[in-house]
Amino acid sequence: MRTYGQYCPVARAAEILGDRWTVLIIREMSFGVDRFNELQRCLPGISRSVLAQRLKHLERVGLIERGETDYQLTGAGRDLKPVLQALGHWAASWAFGDPDPRELDPDLLMRWISRHIATDALPERRVVVQFDFAKPRRRRFWLVLDHAEASVCLHDPGFDTDIFVVADTAALYRVYLGRLSLSAAMREGSVAVTGPSTMVRAFPRWFTWSDFAPTVRAALPA
Repeated sequence: MRTYGQYCPVARAAEILGDRWTVLIIREMSFGVDRFNELQRCLPGISRSVLAQRLKHLERVGLIERGETDYQLTGAGRDLKPVLQALGHWAASWAFGDPDPRELDPDLLMRWISRHIATDALPERRVVVQFDFAKPRRRRFWLVLDHAEASVCLHDPGFDTDIFVVADTAALYRVYLGRLSLSAAMREGSVAVTGPSTMVRAFPRWFTWSDFAPTVRAALPA
C-alpha cells in the first residue's frame, strides 16, 4: 500500500480508497453485488486482474470478507455507504455536467434503473417493460417488475410486454440522473413510451431514479 507518510485520518482514508476502481467496487457491493463475475459486469472497463487485486486489497484492510463463492462488506465497509453518498452529492453539486458519449453504457444504466423502483406504485401483477436503445448502439432489454424484485433480462423473458420504451441512451441517462424530466424527454422525442394508456400514465411513478437526481436538479442553472 502506498502511503502519504502523514498521521492523519484523511490521509489514511485516501491510502485505503485512493486507487482507481476501489470506490466503485464498494459502491456496487453496497447495492448487493457480491460475486466476482457480477462485479466485473457492473464495472465496464475493469480487467479481471485489477478487480482481483482490488478485492484482495479491500479484504486485507478489513472492508470486505471473502466467502466460498462471494464477497461481503464488513461493518467498516458498510459504514462507507453514507461517505460515498456524500461524495456523490458533492460531485452532483459542483462537478457534474452532461455525459461524455464514452460514458454512455445502456447495460449499466439498466442495472442502475432496476435498483430504483418504486415498488409501492406498481400494479398488483407482474409488469414487463421493453427498452430499446438506438444510440450510440442498438440494444434491447426487458425489465420485469413486481413487488418482490426487479430483473433485467437480455433476452425475451417469455411474458407479455406491457410497456415499450424507445430511448436515446444519453437522454435516458439525463432522466435517471435528474438533468432532464421524463415528461420533457417524451415531449422532445428522445424517449417514447407506448402501451395501454393507463399503463403509460402510471409508468413515470414506477421509478425513483438516482439518489443524486434531486441534487443534480438543484444545481442546474435557473
